[in-house]
Amino acid sequence: MNENRSHGRTWLVVVAAGLLFAAANLSYSDDAPAEDWKAPARAARKQNPIPPSADSSAAGKKVYVANCVACHGATGKGDGPAAIACTPRPKDLSDPKISSQSDGELFWKITQGKKPMPSFETLLSDTNRWNVVNYLRVLAPPPAAQPSSN
Repeated sequence: MNENRSHGRTWLVVVAAGLLFAAANLSYSDDAPAEDWKAPARAARKQNPIPPSADSSAAGKKVYVANCVACHGATGKGDGPAAIACTPRPKDLSDPKISSQSDGELFWKITQGKKPMPSFETLLSDTNRWNVVNYLRVLAPPPAAQPSSN
């Protein structure tokens, strides 16, 4: 019973923090479409130093739940409890425009942030950000490559 209360309190804190964050950004307006948010070529080419593994994905999931789920939602669809207050709305991380990006691009975006998403450069270690990238690959794998028509 105490474990359920503790889990409930943790979830409540995550939701409350997300709502406070979103409320602080209500007046923000971004006219540029998210598709225009491109990582520099050098960042896009950066290789993930943490190989994908069950351990890395589990670590990334913990970081995602603590820092991302309030806006992006448990399944990454951009439907977290604080999403309604975000302008622009959080992106669906399973959208091929997002999930097909390189690990380096995703790492750069997590690091830099773009309103209403904060920069996680000083909030999360490099290792935690790379683990989130690995978790995103489990949550929403990149689309399969198209077979050649030759």
